Amino acid sequence: MDSTPLAIDLPEHWTGSFKLTQTATGAYVGMASLSFGGIPRWVLVITPQLSLDAAMERVRLRVGHFIRERDLKPKA
Repeated sequence: MDSTPLAIDLPEHWTGSFKLTQTATGAYVGMASLSFGGIPRWVLVITPQLSLDAAMERVRLRVGHFIRERDLKPKA
């Protein structure tokens, strides 16, 4: 399995990266790591996708959704 680490463009105060691995069947799976304010906070799992482009789009979709939901929650 080949692994591809990539960077993610995120809003201010957020940083992240993701790592995709191609499985023996040709699908792409991976994890997206997110940090807020420089502190590692969350890891999102990327389920099997049929192509690298589909996997990258899934990362953008999941990360974008996660950040929007997180930013909408009241601050404690």
